[in-house]
Amino acid sequence: WHTRSILWPLIAQHPEVNWHLFYDRKPHPSMVPKAVTAHVITPPARHPLLWEIWQEWSVPRALKKVQADIYWSPDGLLPSRKTLTKHGLSSQTMATIHDLNFLHQADNMPTRAASYYQRVISRSALETDALLTVSETSALDLQASYQLHGKAISITGNAPQATFIPHSPAIKANSREQFSQGRPYLLFVGAFTPRKNVITLIRAFNQWKDHHPGSQLALLLVGQVLHKDKTLKGAIAAGGKDIILHGRAEGSDLNSLYAAAEAFCFPSLMEGFGIPLVEAMAAGCPIISSNSSCMPEITGGAAHLVDPLDLAAWTAAINELMDGQLPVDEMVEKGLIRAQSFQWQQSVDSLWARMEDLLSP
Repeated sequence: WHTRSILWPLIAQHPEVNWHLFYDRKPHPSMVPKAVTAHVITPPARHPLLWEIWQEWSVPRALKKVQADIYWSPDGLLPSRKTLTKHGLSSQTMATIHDLNFLHQADNMPTRAASYYQRVISRSALETDALLTVSETSALDLQASYQLHGKAISITGNAPQATFIPHSPAIKANSREQFSQGRPYLLFVGAFTPRKNVITLIRAFNQWKDHHPGSQLALLLVGQVLHKDKTLKGAIAAGGKDIILHGRAEGSDLNSLYAAAEAFCFPSLMEGFGIPLVEAMAAGCPIISSNSSCMPEITGGAAHLVDPLDLAAWTAAINELMDGQLPVDEMVEKGLIRAQSFQWQQSVDSLWARMEDLLSP
């Protein structure tokens, strides 16, 4: 989503550029913007070994074929400078590194994938001609983790979808009928991975429900289970009918889910940016978030922040919300203002400025 939201308008705004996009498999037509040349280069890179082949063999050959002046990797993975030189390439490189979860949360990733990212991202950060990331927090982490002090890092942040807006009370009521059988609900949006720490939210919700058995409050989880986790499965089961597994959601449905929620709860241990935070703020939803990594930066004083690993604090936060102790109206107002400060065009301009810097004599 980050790549599409920046690259599509960038291409449209600069028709004077000869744009080439590399794909590792045949893309859906909707994934190919107008006025570009699409290249499918093999092998399909869906395994660390194939990632290595793609980066160190396929990409350099493709760059040489199109005689690229600049190669931008929106996922931070670049061919080594040694490989580019070996192929006689003088292409300037740009890399967007979103976060370092593979370094700080390596135990929560497959070993081979974490090892590959640790090796290649560190090299890319050191060798790239232009380094970008999505938040000031991530920029500081990059500088500290890879000793990049003195190297310029541009911020190309994320933004909410332009269509995300607050809803009227009547529309919210209709949304609750559609998504939660008319019940008020807390909302979580994200993958059910250890890094997202949804287990803490579920346990806190279950504890709160144990002390409020007559409450109709539900916990609505939007996303998919990406790891086999018996503990998580057991916590969800313990919540019974009070926990609603919605599956994936996008577009207008996702906007409605945010807008009708009592609060969006985000207990993540680490994020590079945390797109759900700006989506929730844009939809007029109050936020209870972890206080780790970039969350304080992105929410900018609009959220109630909690230690992600403090179960008692999360239970207390739910209690404060439902007892009317949190300044919900103020949180919503601040969130709407904060969300407006994130615009995709800012990131388009920032990326283009770095491209111009690289091409200037």
